Amino acid sequence: MPKVLIFAGANGSGKTTFAKSIIEPGFIFINADDIKKDKKLSYIDAGKESLRLISKSIAENKDFSFETTMSGIGLSKRFESLKKEKYTVIIFYLFAYPIELLIERIRERVAKGGHMVANEDVIRRYYRSAYNFWNKYRFYASKWSIINNNQLESETIAVGINGSFNLINESEFDIFKEAVNHG
Repeated sequence: MPKVLIFAGANGSGKTTFAKSIIEPGFIFINADDIKKDKKLSYIDAGKESLRLISKSIAENKDFSFETTMSGIGLSKRFESLKKEKYTVIIFYLFAYPIELLIERIRERVAKGGHMVANEDVIRRYYRSAYNFWNKYRFYASKWSIINNNQLESETIAVGINGSFNLINESEFDIFKEAVNHG
């Protein structure tokens, strides 16, 4: 069965850094930020190219990975395709708090030449991302993990396998659920 690794979370949660730390060399990683930089595209065009590459990988039954904020429901079509093509779907949901930490990380990224995300977008996506992951997208996954990515060393908060889940750190999970309930 083909496999997809999905790195999800709000802007500034550390998706790209985490993904690049665990993806094996040669494994396809679809990242709109890399596409924008490599192909010199606008953010909108890089996003469209990412979605095209995801659809192409699914159509070709390739193993691949991508990152997403999950702040919208636009990925539903891709998740339905993954399900139809019998993909093993593994989601790593990167969670960090408070929102000010994410805003500061983005500010540091911009200082190093990275892309900016407006504070109001970070705030809106933060809550929508947690809500959509928990209430929609995790149900498509064969396996998922919620990972606290506040510190240099990440910590798994909860894991799910085929419809059931286990809490590993209840107090951190409670903080995650506050974000979900706010969304």
